[in-house]
Amino acid sequence: MNHLPIPLGRNTDLYEAASMPKSMKKFGVRWKKRLRISFLVIMMAAILAPIVLTWTGNIWIDEKKLAAVQQSNSYVKLDEMPDHVWKAFVAIEDHRFMQHPGVDPIGLSRAIWVDIKEGAYVQGGSTITMQLARNLFLTNDKTMTRKVKEVAIALQLEQRYSKKELLEMYLNVIYFGHGKYGIGEAVPFYFGKKATETGDRAVTLGEAAMLASLPKGPERYSPVKNWDRAKERQAVVLNRMNELAVIDQGESALAKNESISVVPTAKRAVK
Repeated sequence: MNHLPIPLGRNTDLYEAASMPKSMKKFGVRWKKRLRISFLVIMMAAILAPIVLTWTGNIWIDEKKLAAVQQSNSYVKLDEMPDHVWKAFVAIEDHRFMQHPGVDPIGLSRAIWVDIKEGAYVQGGSTITMQLARNLFLTNDKTMTRKVKEVAIALQLEQRYSKKELLEMYLNVIYFGHGKYGIGEAVPFYFGKKATETGDRAVTLGEAAMLASLPKGPERYSPVKNWDRAKERQAVVLNRMNELAVIDQGESALAKNESISVVPTAKRAVK
């Protein structure tokens, strides 16, 4: 007679499963089912959230303001200014600008973490595209609602424009202090020249770094109001450019020691 082999030891798993109360078995099944559902919900949210935000961005975009940006008399094209001008801004404001889709998850996560630790809005985590969205269509109120709108508009702008176009618009709408908006107004105000000039009259690396210092605090780092503070911030920008290999150590040192002439306040009304 053939017999099925019977293990000498007791199969613990089978024994425990057989001896487990029905209520416990049902609980385990329900828990696994809920876990799978939760996972699917999270995955769907991760996929759909950017799509929904991008579509929603259309609602908060003022098409007239957007169309008027490039019609300004002081508008300067990216190709009309020295490369080190826009490179200084990218280095200090958003060095992953060319890689992210309008929102930098790394920078945003870090900013949120710092804000949570400090219990206040300390870091914004805004990319160049997000800053463009805020300057064109939103206020500077530090609220979660504004941040969501900023993200949604930035995602939409990235769908419409190239990185070059976005950076160009950013440089032409950012606030530089003293009532001056855009690189086309800032360069004449601070240095008495045009952003489009070439040769000996072109914007220097030292001047570009000083201009790139201003978005963080236009009045605080204004070379008109506080030269020492402006120089300190300029050094931060130049060090960052060197760290990212945008410039080398020698270029950084020369720019820090560069003689920069700020237009005397007697020649203009300082706001």
